[in-house]
Amino acid sequence: MRKLLMMLCLLCLAGMNAKADGTPQWAMDLLNKNAGLIDSIAAYHSDPKAPDYTTCVVYYNQPLQHAVPGSPRFHMRALVTVNKNVDYQTAVNHVFCSGYNIMDQYLERPDSTFRFTWDDATEIAHRYNANFIQIEHRYFRYSSPDKCWEQLDDCRAEEAAQDFHALFEALKKVFKGKWVMSGVSKGGITTLLHHTFYPADMDIFVPYAAPFFDSDRDRNMQKYWYNNGWSKEFRDMYMAVRQHGIQRLNTIFPIYEKMGGGDKTQAKRDTLYGLYLAGISQYGYTDHAYNDTTTIRRQMAKNLEIMKKKGLAYGDTVYAFMLMKDAFSLDSLPQWIDTLRKYPESRAEMPKMAVRRHHVRPFGIKEAQWFDTTDSTGQGYEYQSKCELGYFDASFDLLFDDPKTAEEWQKFWSDKYSCIRDVYTPFFSKLTYSRALYDRTMEATKNTTKPIILIYGEDDAWTGAAIKDQFVNGTNVRKVILPDQNHLVSYTSGTDADKCKQILQFLDQTLGTPPTDISISTVADKAKADCRKVMQGGKIYILRNNKKYTLTGVETD
Repeated sequence: MRKLLMMLCLLCLAGMNAKADGTPQWAMDLLNKNAGLIDSIAAYHSDPKAPDYTTCVVYYNQPLQHAVPGSPRFHMRALVTVNKNVDYQTAVNHVFCSGYNIMDQYLERPDSTFRFTWDDATEIAHRYNANFIQIEHRYFRYSSPDKCWEQLDDCRAEEAAQDFHALFEALKKVFKGKWVMSGVSKGGITTLLHHTFYPADMDIFVPYAAPFFDSDRDRNMQKYWYNNGWSKEFRDMYMAVRQHGIQRLNTIFPIYEKMGGGDKTQAKRDTLYGLYLAGISQYGYTDHAYNDTTTIRRQMAKNLEIMKKKGLAYGDTVYAFMLMKDAFSLDSLPQWIDTLRKYPESRAEMPKMAVRRHHVRPFGIKEAQWFDTTDSTGQGYEYQSKCELGYFDASFDLLFDDPKTAEEWQKFWSDKYSCIRDVYTPFFSKLTYSRALYDRTMEATKNTTKPIILIYGEDDAWTGAAIKDQFVNGTNVRKVILPDQNHLVSYTSGTDADKCKQILQFLDQTLGTPPTDISISTVADKAKADCRKVMQGGKIYILRNNKKYTLTGVETD
């Protein structure tokens, strides 16, 4: 994919002087007004499914350290989609950041993906027929400096904000309309961080589902999803799995260990033990963040069918699977069972382990480790969360009726493993957290003169780490928690019409009346938003009319 994009860049640059190559006028203007700053602009071929849109990928030349003359430089990537029917010079400009890399589906089919996607990422751009600008955070995917794994200290919020500021200054020479910045989850964090450093860059900031921690051992989020489940039925179900994980430690952990692979070194065993304890403590937060009551109830029935076909009941192997996979769904359990049946379920008492402090390893990361990640977050986020963004930690106090027992387990965890972050990424364990960025961001938020609207879903586990009310002044800063919504919260879902109307009014006060009457009901009809978004097998899908679709609208099994 990278080679394809670079070839596309070269082809476009070769014919940049002639618009016959497909390069839009705004891109020509951008290059002409920012000589020496932008490395390349590549125009995508027109997508017949979205003839009203045109998109270019921009590689912007950035210094690794903005305050250091002669600093090494790298390419920061952005993706700009423009509605051909709107005057790009005066249109609203919607900046969306994930806080990570630009999503693959936008890089593969930017025009049609944008045209047919109405969600928390795009709903603002659609409402105002805006220029849609997606930005990639430094140290992620192709916006990574050369050999970035050898120097992580520049993966900082302030440096990233300076990247974005430089890009916005360049874009504003061409796009002269009003500006709004939004992001979801870490993108919501990044949006609020940008306000902290460069509030004048935007007319309004809209962080979605943005958690903010004042330490790297915050337990408030975990208590939120322990106590704010959808019903007592589901809360008890998840709690039962956690409690079984603790009570049957000696029989479940050996099976869990077999699932962990063939590395039998003491360091690997210690790490697996820490992951097991973390899994017990945090089990259920992913389901809480991305699902709903209907989906959970259907999956409960499906789980029973799966186990019945295999002649299984809830027991050590099933619990080991659920904790290892952090999964309530047992869809892939059968393939694990076929493997694990080679080993009898352990019934003997497991000898007590001399668990060592595994996280005293020297700091350091290799190239293979940097790119060896199964999700879109990557090691850049792990570094930021440990140094300046914070994270949540394991909490055992709600797993036991006896406070003394709970305290003993919490002490064991703190003494031996310190923090979830250290178990998952032990090579970052020697880094220390500073809350200076948190304090600066909260102070800037509380005293802002720019409008900020914070949007959260009530059923989202991460809402437990929402911006605290003391930093929401109620005049320039609003916080809206939408019921029956999760980490994919969006106002076009239509839940709680009054609150969604308040969000739209707040946006319109700054960005103006939408060019067309796009009401919540109209959006719901266009986007078919009367659906549910769920996570299954590590991927997010749309469930609508008993059919399942990918986020780009492709029907799947």
